[in-house]
Amino acid sequence: MKLLRSVIIALFGLFSAIVLPLSDCGVANAQILAKRGTVAISYPENEGTSVDLVGTALNPRAAGKAEVRRSEGRTRVKLDITNLNNPLSLGSYYTTYVLWAIAPEGQADNLGELPVTIGNKREIEFTTPYKTFGLIITAEPHALVKLPGPSVVAENILRRNTKGGVTASQIEYRGDPGLLDAVAARGELVSTIDYNTPLPVLGARRAVEIARRARATEYAEEELRQAEIRLAALEQIWPRHRGKEKQFKGEAHEVMRLAEQARVLAVERKEQARLSAERRAADRTIAQARLETEEAKDEAARAKEETANYRDALMRSENELVQARQRVDQAQTEAEKAKANEELAKAQAEHARLEAEQARRERDAAQQRLFISLSEILETRREARGLIVSLSDVLFDFNQATLKPGAKEKLSKLVGILLAYPGKYQMEIEGHTDSIGSDEYNLRLSESRAASVRNYVVQAGIDPARILATRGLGKTKPVATNETAVGRQMNRRVEIIIAE
Repeated sequence: MKLLRSVIIALFGLFSAIVLPLSDCGVANAQILAKRGTVAISYPENEGTSVDLVGTALNPRAAGKAEVRRSEGRTRVKLDITNLNNPLSLGSYYTTYVLWAIAPEGQADNLGELPVTIGNKREIEFTTPYKTFGLIITAEPHALVKLPGPSVVAENILRRNTKGGVTASQIEYRGDPGLLDAVAARGELVSTIDYNTPLPVLGARRAVEIARRARATEYAEEELRQAEIRLAALEQIWPRHRGKEKQFKGEAHEVMRLAEQARVLAVERKEQARLSAERRAADRTIAQARLETEEAKDEAARAKEETANYRDALMRSENELVQARQRVDQAQTEAEKAKANEELAKAQAEHARLEAEQARRERDAAQQRLFISLSEILETRREARGLIVSLSDVLFDFNQATLKPGAKEKLSKLVGILLAYPGKYQMEIEGHTDSIGSDEYNLRLSESRAASVRNYVVQAGIDPARILATRGLGKTKPVATNETAVGRQMNRRVEIIIAE
């Protein structure tokens, strides 16, 4: 056990030197996804133990000790901390420090705000429902943020006498677009560092600005207005109580609470609006596809009726052609023969025209039946280069080229339809991805998926000579925007082009 702890402490020495820059946070599903290696400790019931906190490269002199005790379903943390520099030393965006308990699964609990402790030692107590967690301290724009930001200034490490089960985990935690926008635009929020305004007042200002950047003016207007009114009152109060932070700190925290509530509501409502718009777009697409299918069926019925009429006309033409030949045979004089031959030539020309038209209509009717049959099993559309049959990425394993059983079933039906198709056709198979990921990775994945489809249809009975090309095009040919989840899913596809 001692050896295990020593190894973990050594590993932590590597982790604690890592500062998570903004560029390491990727936007996915309207959230920031941050990853950081740390140590999580499972604290035993009804026993006290201790862990140390050490500073990262952002604040290497920071140090602390946490006394931790778990009892009655809650964990009490008594923290002694020293040498937390003024957060403005990290940039004008930051106004405070927050202590977090982060579970191995990624949940984050804001334990509370930490005071600036330049050269001084402060003792603070917090509680959390978590039994297993890591402790980190982050610099934040205000005290009431719901999730930790990327600027970690201190983390826990084990002491030699620490009791508890130890796990080294890759903790993931999520942020939100309002905070991301604010971090990305720090220079726009504040141009110079303000050491004259008290930190709680600066935090209240940051909270309101972050709410605005999360589009609270559009999605949480009333809630934002309340925060702005309280901020205006705070701006009137604090200059009269300069040096007496207790006189206005509570009001500053109320501004933060209202602004954070507006930000959260704005993020939720914006996401709901986005999902509603995507659902409406999907409904329109489905309705349009159904309409096109119904129109295709109507067109097929009309073509069938017209084909029957042409068949009757062709039979009449054949009768007229027989009669014209008989008149040629019966002609006695040269004049009669010339006239009869002229009528025969016209009859032959009309018969040839009707035959060609009949062949075209039968071919078009077969293609229409093919389109309808394919549309019933897979998304199919017409383009100048032929019928385009599309397989979405949900028919593959995630980030893999392996066909799922549902995909194999659909492809088997497609092959059955093509084997019964009376006309001549050729095929091309193309793989496509969305814009997320590197060009090389997307190209490789699209090629692999196209090859998987080709291999399956050939094994199912399609003549390989009919397949002219199999290629991956990566993210170069999107059919929808890559700015939304629905658009990205539409772009992740394999297309089978079927042409005469």
